[in-house]
Amino acid sequence: MSGLRRLRLMVHPWRLVVARLPPATPLRDAVDTLGAEGFGAVVRSAESVTVVREVHARDQGLVWRALEIAGPFAFSETGVLAALAEPLAAAGVSIFAVNSYETDFVLVPEVDLERAREAIARAGHQLG
Repeated sequence: MSGLRRLRLMVHPWRLVVARLPPATPLRDAVDTLGAEGFGAVVRSAESVTVVREVHARDQGLVWRALEIAGPFAFSETGVLAALAEPLAAAGVSIFAVNSYETDFVLVPEVDLERAREAIARAGHQLG
């Protein structure tokens, strides 16, 4: 496992989309696209407002699945994301990372979920 830490993860049933909105989008409008339950994240940068939310019927494109790393983690801890990013990159699985105050979520394309599960297991992580 390349000396990296062993993690416990869970796969959530959420089917997610990553949407890009114009940078002038009011945050209230971006938040309004999120569902009342499930997973959602909004990030503003100079280039855009990024929304991660559950798939709506009208959505097209890449669907992501969320792997939650069992936390919580102190902000001073290092190597948590790297412990997953390395084996997933080696397996050719793209990731989109989203962090909460307590933990990290690694999103993988739904079409690569089984390949991600195998890579995570090979790396010695526990996936439930």
